[in-house]
Amino acid sequence: MPYGRLQQGTQTAPNPTGLAIDVHLGTLQLQAAAPTGTALDLQLPFGSLGTRTLSDRRTDAGLGDLELRLRQSAARWLSSPQLSVALGAVLPTGAYVARSGAANLPPEASYLTLGRGTAWWLAEVDAWLAAHPRVSLFGQLSARGPLARTSDGFSWGPEVRATAGARADAITGRLAFVVASDLHGRGGATEPDPFSGGRADSANAGGWQWTLSPAAAVELGGGVSATVGARIPLFADVTGNQLVPQIGGFAAVSYAHRFAPRRRAAPYVPPPGQLTVVDYWATWCAPCAEINRQLEGAAARWPDVRIVRIDATRWPDGGPPLPAGATGLPAIEVFDETGARRLLLVGPDAQRVVEHVDALRARRTIRPPESP
Repeated sequence: MPYGRLQQGTQTAPNPTGLAIDVHLGTLQLQAAAPTGTALDLQLPFGSLGTRTLSDRRTDAGLGDLELRLRQSAARWLSSPQLSVALGAVLPTGAYVARSGAANLPPEASYLTLGRGTAWWLAEVDAWLAAHPRVSLFGQLSARGPLARTSDGFSWGPEVRATAGARADAITGRLAFVVASDLHGRGGATEPDPFSGGRADSANAGGWQWTLSPAAAVELGGGVSATVGARIPLFADVTGNQLVPQIGGFAAVSYAHRFAPRRRAAPYVPPPGQLTVVDYWATWCAPCAEINRQLEGAAARWPDVRIVRIDATRWPDGGPPLPAGATGLPAIEVFDETGARRLLLVGPDAQRVVEHVDALRARRTIRPPESP
């Protein structure tokens, strides 16, 4: 992310030295989640800050501050929209450079360091809503603030962030397009005043920034997925003189693995004569609630389809095992009139169960032409 524009308030400020900072950041993230909807999240940023002027270039690299979150989903109490709440802390693991007296230094650099020199609290509320079988809406409100001043007496201002966006899954189920809009606000900072013995407001701290981030995500198989996108600044209103971001890019690779005992599912043999849809659901599975609503809506026009719902809330620690080939919820089996399994729908495909069953019913109604 290049920071090459010096700004005062909402206007471009003179930058005779050509000061600019290129931020190259990465984040290592580890998340462990339980079927209860509780998750522990650890994030460790790292990277480099490349400072350049007309006469000088410098690169500083290192680790940032470790972020820990404990997140709880409300899916077992509220099926839609899906909500979760996270509380956590930021530990000062990154190197910190003294900020007090920074008025005598390039002020905009003070907000572009990886380490902040003190612990922070953080809180987040996330929301997710299935607006369509292939489209979901999401949002997040978050806040954080310092728990103490730094070793040189500098006090960071609190921060708030609001994010809203949408995700659209392609027909293949492996490709998705995501767009998010982010409004980020920083409070003003204070530092010791050497003249009065009290505290003074930092001259170049605080403000608002609004950005837009379009991205594409693809499932590569085997639990691996990749995301690539851009971060586009839309508006900035800053206090004092600060460098503001320009268009930048980001990429991510993730791997997910479910640690659960392998269970061999006994074959389900429905009574012959009808198409049968077997829906495995759980109280903590938000997509399952949406699937149930879809099935209830389609049941009235499916006189030839039997719908069976199996409660897998206690999975993987108890209750019925999932069907062969499924490693998580949602999961749906579709059997034909002879009792043979025709489809196993998992993940995004399960949310299109009505579409799949309609296609099977349409093929059954097609008859070959009679011989003359």
